[in-house]
Amino acid sequence: MKIFKKYASLSSILLMFFIDYIGIGIVYPIFSSMIFNANSTILSPETSQATRGLILGIIIALMPAAKFFSGPILGSLSDRIGRKRLILTSISFGALGYIIALAGVWSASLSLLALSRIMVGIAAGNEAVGSAAIADVSTPGNKAKHFGLTYMVAGFGFAFGPFLGGKLSTMNFGIFTGYAVPFLFAALLSLINILLAIFLFKETRKITQTTQAKISFGIAHLGKAWSMAEFYLLFLSIFFYFFGWSFYWEFIQVNWIKCYKLDASMIGNFYSWGALFYAISAGLLVQPIVSRFKPERTLLYALIACASSLAFPLLFAPLWAYWIYIPIQQSFGSLIFPVTGTIISNKCSGDTQGEIMGIFNSVQSLALILSPCAGVLLGLSIKIPLIVGTVTLLLAALILSRSQHVHPD
Repeated sequence: MKIFKKYASLSSILLMFFIDYIGIGIVYPIFSSMIFNANSTILSPETSQATRGLILGIIIALMPAAKFFSGPILGSLSDRIGRKRLILTSISFGALGYIIALAGVWSASLSLLALSRIMVGIAAGNEAVGSAAIADVSTPGNKAKHFGLTYMVAGFGFAFGPFLGGKLSTMNFGIFTGYAVPFLFAALLSLINILLAIFLFKETRKITQTTQAKISFGIAHLGKAWSMAEFYLLFLSIFFYFFGWSFYWEFIQVNWIKCYKLDASMIGNFYSWGALFYAISAGLLVQPIVSRFKPERTLLYALIACASSLAFPLLFAPLWAYWIYIPIQQSFGSLIFPVTGTIISNKCSGDTQGEIMGIFNSVQSLALILSPCAGVLLGLSIKIPLIVGTVTLLLAALILSRSQHVHPD
């Protein structure tokens, strides 16, 4: 019965990650098209490219900013009151966020779209809870495999999401037309996720005590991340990785729009193409590689390979080449999340899984907050996403090479 409970919980978590990332992916190619498309009514035609980049950056940054605070709160609370209740609460916030986005599209309101990103960001904090639940039902021998499966299904969800979102943005369903349609489907998927959490997810953490959530958890946990000697350089390296990787993928679509005149549908195709390879690689490569090589070394080489692959389009960039570049980028990138999660989780006790995963989420969220705010750099050159992505990932590899995680005693 105990084994059945563990597998039921693992399966339901994987399903929830899959559906959640479909919902996230559906709307991912929409914002750049809404803000940079000349026919969009959300901004005046006279708005400069630098201003549009800044606005896009702010809209994108609001989600990780909310996650910055919600992730540590949810992760810490889940160590004390259990995982299931917090998963249900966070998914409900996500559904509400997508409904608010619908209203934002209908009214051409940047304020409502911004509010929706905050709500979805609050919901995204449940990644810390889901990761802790994965650790709850895993052993040291299969933990890397389980984390790999998690990001594999998330990758498949994100592969399907942008493709679907791009296509949905061209369709009409009664009062739901154009950009409103992807948000409608994302809301419906969140409702499905709520039902999965209610009926399939079995609590993986024994409830021990109650605690009061504090909005300062994000800041406190971020400070704790830099004070933990055993994790300091690892967290710093991962910060620069997330900054460069997210900056590249958030703004490379502007390069595609300006250089190749791509629309939301074609951008969605590219994102789905990459996510498909991310998912396959996370499922097939992580466990064999980690079982043969130390996770610390795997992480270092993956960072170097990622940085190199982002530099390819600086040298040769016809549109067709991205169909080759993107799978290479995503295949190496697929190793970083599960391998880092494995390294961190292996160094945590069972009573602190949620808390440490929350700290990891704070580091990630800080990078995701800051990287979109640099969108104003698009006014300098549309090659900025390639340059920033390459340089910061190389910096991440350099920092990690100095870490005790790569040179263990």
